[in-house]
Parts: sequence; C-alpha cells; structure tokens
Amino acid sequence: GGGGGGGARVILGSATPSLETLHLAATGKIARFELPGRVGAWPLPPVEVIDLRTAPRVADARGVPWTESLDDAVRGALGRGEQVILLLNRRGFATYLQCPSCGDVRDCPQCAIALTVHQTPPALRCHYCGHEEPIPTTCRVCGKATQRMRGLGTQQLEHFTALRFPEARIARMDLDTTSTKWAHHRILERVAQGKVDILLGTQMIAKGLDFPNVTVVGVVDADTGLHLPDFRAAERTFQLVAQVAGRAGRGPKGGRVYVQTRAPEHHAIRAAAAHSVAEFAVHELPLRAPPNPSYPPWVGLVRFVAAHEDAIAAQEAAERVAAWLARANAERLGGALTVLGPAPCPIERLKGRWRWHVLVKASEPRALGRVVRAWGARARAVVVVDRDPVTLL
Repeated sequence: GGGGGGGARVILGSATPSLETLHLAATGKIARFELPGRVGAWPLPPVEVIDLRTAPRVADARGVPWTESLDDAVRGALGRGEQVILLLNRRGFATYLQCPSCGDVRDCPQCAIALTVHQTPPALRCHYCGHEEPIPTTCRVCGKATQRMRGLGTQQLEHFTALRFPEARIARMDLDTTSTKWAHHRILERVAQGKVDILLGTQMIAKGLDFPNVTVVGVVDADTGLHLPDFRAAERTFQLVAQVAGRAGRGPKGGRVYVQTRAPEHHAIRAAAAHSVAEFAVHELPLRAPPNPSYPPWVGLVRFVAAHEDAIAAQEAAERVAAWLARANAERLGGALTVLGPAPCPIERLKGRWRWHVLVKASEPRALGRVVRAWGARARAVVVVDRDPVTLL
C-alpha cells in the first residue's frame, strides 16, 4: 500500500474474494458492493457432489476416478452435440496419506496442514514446522489400510477420455500445451467454434470462459487441491470449484456440474456447490483462529525463503534465519512472534535451486514490520523475504 493514491478509487472485482478481502470489508476497511445476478441472467447451474468413496466407477477406470454418474453425464452431453469441460486440480506434487474408506487425511498436530509422504528416509513430514512421524499403515479414525495419494496428471486423463470416448474431439489445456504464445487463445477459439467436444485442463480453464454450449462441467478429483500443504488449500479449492461451476449453463440449454471428492461434507466443497462465498467464510474463518493454529486474516504472516543450488547451503541459510528470528523474538520483541521451521518448501526444488523456508506469524503487525526491516538491513542474497505471502508452496 502506497500513499493517498491521489484520491483514486480502486475496485476489486471477484465472484470468490479472498478471506482477507472479506475480512477488510467486514471490519469496514473497504466498502462492499454485490452484484446479485449473473451476467445474462442465466441461473447458476445445479452442482452434484459425487462421493468417490462409495460411488460406483466404470469398469475400466483403473487409476482414474471416473464414476458412472460422471460418465453418463458426459456421454449424454456428447450425444446431444453439447460440450464438456473437465477440470483437474493441479497435479499433486506432494503425496499425502488418505484413508480410502473414511477419507481421513493425516495432518500436522501443530499446523493443521496435510503431512507429506517422504521416501528417503520414509516418514510423514510437515512442510511448515518440520514435524515428522512414521508412516502408519492403518487409519487412525477407522482402522482400515491407508493409501498414498498423488493426484492424476492431465495427460493420464486425456489418454483415458480418448479411449473412453473415441468419437470425441478432445483438447487439453495445461502448462505444457499452452507454453507457446497464442496457444491458449487458439485452443479456446476451437472450443468457441464448436471444434472441440471435451476441453480438459488445470485451473487455467476455471475462470472467465463463456461458452453457451458447455452443459456439463466435471471436477474429476477435487481433493488434490484440498490437501496441498498450504493453509489456504481449502480456500483455493472453494474458489476453483465455484469458478469452474460457473462455466456451465451459460446459455439456454442450461447445465450441470459434477464434483467428485472423498470429502463431500467438507465446507469448501459444500459452499462451492451452493455457489456461496458467505457459507465458505462462516466455516473457514473460525478454523484459522484459536484454539486452532492461527493463520491470516487473524494474524500477519512473513515467509523467509532460502534458495541455493547446494541443498546443504539452502538448509543452513534457513537454520541461520530461524536462529536469528528466535533470538530477536526473545530479546527484542517480547515473544510476539510464532516461528515455524525451518522446513523444506513443499516445492523443494525450483529452477535448479533447493528451497527451505521459515514462517513467522504475529497478531501484532508492527512486530512483523520490525523483523522485516531489521533483516533487510543485514540482507543476504540467498534469502528472500515475502510479507503476506499469497502461496506457501
């Protein structure tokens, strides 16, 4: 935030505003205006939530979570000459542990985020505070065998749908197929011209597309995003599902949305199915406040990321930051900070560099400001400071 901005007005527009924005509106820091209707006044489509734990799957689904309900819906739309959008939440790069029977996911006792499965040495590890525990073979809730989950790739889904619907023209839209200039535009142009029957892709297909002939939208597996090791995982999943749900029924033919999940009662899924930001906020906000681990918007957050080509150097830099923070917290800030970590970032390697981070939380923004300034005065190239980080991956 800069100075007065010369009296200019800023309008933040979103159908799914972040909890920080809602919090600013609720506390009177920003004014709120609502557009109750939908552009063109078509009603929002009904959303059917399919429980992957119990719903029957098609016979040759193998590793793809493809239920009979979604199959019938896609087949029906194709038969009527309508178009289908299939959304895959981002590729699960972090493997988490989930019980296929009851859906329980192992999470960190201190941070309440999903623990990540590591092979060497074998352990479940928290990417916020570094907590570690052995990999259990049975579920702590129902006692059945647990399963390692690692989302489905878009190529795998494309291969499956091509075999299942050989007559359909399929376009895939993800980072691989849209890396060249205009590729993104060309794919969407083909959809608009009716030259594509099934568009499948990652979150880039969730927003803003307006194709009146799309009558079926399927979220193939809503859970990969729900259990990312990020405290905003539920919020992102809610936004993504609510946004992609808005891609259906934008014309006179109407439409339906199918969301496949192992957590049908999760507030992010239920609120998205109801197209309700208010319902999501009512359930999510208390989960980020005590007695739970505190997260924004209730506290401020700063992330220190140490990145280095050498894995040990990255880890040691993060350890130095954590030690410095602990000292500053005890000696100068009266314990106003909560320091988590150091731990490897969920995306442990990026562009050839190993990454570790330390997270700092405080209910008093001034304490965070002092720490950021003090660190800035003795800054090192290896460590980047991110205040109010948008993502913790």
